[in-house]
Amino acid sequence: MSQWHILGAGAIGSLFACRLQDAGIQVTLLSRHDASPLRQLTLSTEPAQTYEVSQQLVTCGPGETTTVSHLLVCTKAWAVPDALAGITHRLNRNSTVVLLCNGMGLAELAVPLINGATLILGSTTAGCRLTPDNTLIPAGAGRTDLGGYQGDVAAPAWLAHWQVGVPDCYWQTNIHDTLLAKVALNAVINPLTAVHCVENGALMLEPLKHKTAQLVSEVQVLLRAGEAVQIAAELPDRVATVCRQTARNHSSMRVDIEMGRRTEIEAIVGWLLKGWIANPPETPLLSELYQTISGLEADLTA
Repeated sequence: MSQWHILGAGAIGSLFACRLQDAGIQVTLLSRHDASPLRQLTLSTEPAQTYEVSQQLVTCGPGETTTVSHLLVCTKAWAVPDALAGITHRLNRNSTVVLLCNGMGLAELAVPLINGATLILGSTTAGCRLTPDNTLIPAGAGRTDLGGYQGDVAAPAWLAHWQVGVPDCYWQTNIHDTLLAKVALNAVINPLTAVHCVENGALMLEPLKHKTAQLVSEVQVLLRAGEAVQIAAELPDRVATVCRQTARNHSSMRVDIEMGRRTEIEAIVGWLLKGWIANPPETPLLSELYQTISGLEADLTA
């Protein structure tokens, strides 16, 4: 059975460390700051489960040269290049790298940093909060989709092991459409909840439901301009369903803004506005939200 290293020891990375351990897979978390050889995680299920996960520091130099055969990347979108650069020397053509991060355009940033490793792209709807005492509080099991960066490739042998521990884990022959659909969904929910400081469910209620409808329409226009007609048609129902199912949740972008942290606005909305198609149609509300959140980020670093 393959050994997995996880780059990004936050909530989702830690949750997947527990899930992969449940499948009998040997897991090592890669941390930038914590040099402890073991990390104890508590999953707040009924009953609660405790895990001891191996841990290493990510070294930016040649200090650690052991090859990483399988790498799961769960960092924030903006952190992907720097995080991978710290482990490039441990990857080769026999390695596999799975990018399980929000946003688009990340694969193109990753390819030059993985030394010819096989690149797999992923999307998960699993939600989780990590408390300061290393307790994981999941928000539903979620669904995880994986697929090859190069397009229609066969599912790898290790997928069967993942499916033992990761709920609703599937292989997609066109993972790019899955990722595009998620970016479209996030482009509606994340910036609106972040700017207005509301829970997800508030987007379906007064006074925001009209702005939500306008934003859905603008994202649909962008999708149709890039010939993603089916994804555009499904977007209104997807937004309504997710807002209903996660009505009390705070979006990750809202949490980042409230905590004074950098958001993933560039990999989500920025990519839709500038990286999806040439000469995009006008999207006044989406563009306004993008500028607002980008301005808030600039204030954080000023």
